[in-house]
Amino acid sequence: MIKEKRLTSIILLFSIMAMTSLTGCGRSRIDNAVDTNRSVYNNIYEFSEFLSEEQYDEYMNDDGSLFNSLLEFKHRLADSSEFEFYAYCNNFVEVINSEIPEICIVNYGTEFEEESKYVINGENITAAEAIQVSENFFTLFPVEITEGRCFQSTDFDRHYSDPIPVILGKAYHESLHLGDTFEAYYISDRRTFTVIGFIDAESAFYRRSERCMESYERYIVMPFESIEEDSVSARANLLQQICGFIELYGDRSFALQTIQGYLKDTGLEDWNEAIVVNSKSIHEKMN
Repeated sequence: MIKEKRLTSIILLFSIMAMTSLTGCGRSRIDNAVDTNRSVYNNIYEFSEFLSEEQYDEYMNDDGSLFNSLLEFKHRLADSSEFEFYAYCNNFVEVINSEIPEICIVNYGTEFEEESKYVINGENITAAEAIQVSENFFTLFPVEITEGRCFQSTDFDRHYSDPIPVILGKAYHESLHLGDTFEAYYISDRRTFTVIGFIDAESAFYRRSERCMESYERYIVMPFESIEEDSVSARANLLQQICGFIELYGDRSFALQTIQGYLKDTGLEDWNEAIVVNSKSIHEKMN
């Protein structure tokens, strides 16, 4: 059985995530949101997992069979000829002993902002907004790189011990520079991050929790890393990598049948009700 590490930090993480879900597209966020042609998202649907507490505990503590099944399911999603899958997660990182621009702090501008700053083992921690994306994500929500470079294929296929390359929103431009590194906790592990580029303030993505387009300006953008070996953080990371968006080539019911087939083929048929394609497209949810 795999035992979870840094329990205190994990509890704090989920507490802040819960508070974040209470905030809406407030003034500080929509001031920088980009008005896009929303009709281009007619065939784009949110794709999520909603495991019950029992299913989650079973997955996180089993002998590795469910992890291997989910890994194969993720590959089925990515390689599907029936739809295009874009992995995406809005999971903040806990930056260690570094100053973060105020606008980039989780729950910025709300009564919960101070809860995003705390101390762990004598080190100052700041929860900073971050998103994790798949290699094809920017074809759905394009970015303009103002300095440095965009992600390359090798950024998604690196060794776990390597620094995580990140692209930063414009708000970080005065705080960090190309080639700078910083340390932060991501999920349950302490990692090193390297700045490889900056995104302009006009580029935007769809913020799922708030049903609106939002500028990348205040975000740390991370590439999902390739997962092959089992661990506590790998299991949590893998669950995030099966969430995101799908672009339908046919109708939604056919996509659901295809996904249910993937679940059955990989031994996850008991998760049928936990893997959900939203009933409304992004276009519908923004209107």
